[in-house]
Amino acid sequence: MKFILFRHGHSLANQESRIVSSLENGTMTTGGPDGTGFGLSQQGKREVAESAKSLSEYICMSSKPGDEVRIRVLTSPFQRTRQTADIVHKELRVAIATYSQSALIPDQERIANIIVEGEEPEQIVDLRERFFGEFEMKTSSDDLYAKVWREDALNPSHKQFGVESVAEVSTRMTGVIRDQEIKEKADFNSLSGNHPEAWVIIVSHGDSLQILQTAMRGWSGNRHRELDHLNTANWRQVQWCEELAIAHRK
Repeated sequence: MKFILFRHGHSLANQESRIVSSLENGTMTTGGPDGTGFGLSQQGKREVAESAKSLSEYICMSSKPGDEVRIRVLTSPFQRTRQTADIVHKELRVAIATYSQSALIPDQERIANIIVEGEEPEQIVDLRERFFGEFEMKTSSDDLYAKVWREDALNPSHKQFGVESVAEVSTRMTGVIRDQEIKEKADFNSLSGNHPEAWVIIVSHGDSLQILQTAMRGWSGNRHRELDHLNTANWRQVQWCEELAIAHRK
């Protein structure tokens, strides 16, 4: 099973330098600068489309002739992530349809059979944004985030300013990964013959994805800002560190 982390595109909240981190505010379809909530900006839609194309090409080119490949797109229910996931889902389907046409060319008869699961991305609440407590809906986001991250570096369990702790975010985010692995193992045990290769694309938020990567490396949560930041509309393939991967196989 292969995991891709995909951060949402530039959003209307980013545009205003505003923290929108509660489930209620992140999913609303009113308010915001355009009266439609805090989904993607026009810049965000463009950058997600471009990044999704590169991801689609990467998956297609990584698949070997004759492989059975299944792609699952999971997303936070926030508007900005749902809109991102919808674009990713659409671009994957377009790219795979084009890739499949190569089977009509004589020397390309043996290609991978790639399928995107579901009519739309699956929403998972545990992939939501980290909650930033008393800083909710306030600006300037960069300054406020920095205050929280300074405390994170001292104690990953802190709840200063009413924020969701790094430890809490880590638990729910890694829980999603483990649930997917358990599902994959159950599917494997129920099937005979060739088992499809599974790609899971996780569409989520900056801090949530940063903290998830830290946990998958086996690092303490207070180190999450040491990782290279995943910018808006960027994606990254990740895996468990060797020690945790071995533990999960037992």
